[in-house]
Amino acid sequence: MNPAPRALVLLLSTDLATSSKVAGAGARQRVQINTINSVAAIADRAAADSYMLAIIDLSTPSLDVGEAVTQLRALPQPPGKIIAFGPHVHEALLERANAAGCDLVLSRGQFHARVDELLADLG
Repeated sequence: MNPAPRALVLLLSTDLATSSKVAGAGARQRVQINTINSVAAIADRAAADSYMLAIIDLSTPSLDVGEAVTQLRALPQPPGKIIAFGPHVHEALLERANAAGCDLVLSRGQFHARVDELLADLG
């Protein structure tokens, strides 16, 4: 019998390798990861649940990080923390995530190196 998850995490990404890595970390940390592939899916997927954390993959095609953060913060039960990550060479994109109000912005390498730690810190 698997223990109940300690927390719900919303992952916005279209990258299967990233989704798989985050799901594996979630399983190790007893955190349920729900993945969506667009900003438009935020309202439908997140309105019914209470997420402790939202993770935004800045490499998601057609992503407007400002709109994503605005929608997440406007939810009836907004996530307690929003983390964004993207390629370290796209400094302007990382800066846009900071300016949009993400609580933590990391390079892709930093995120993947710390994903277990970030999920372990929930709850």
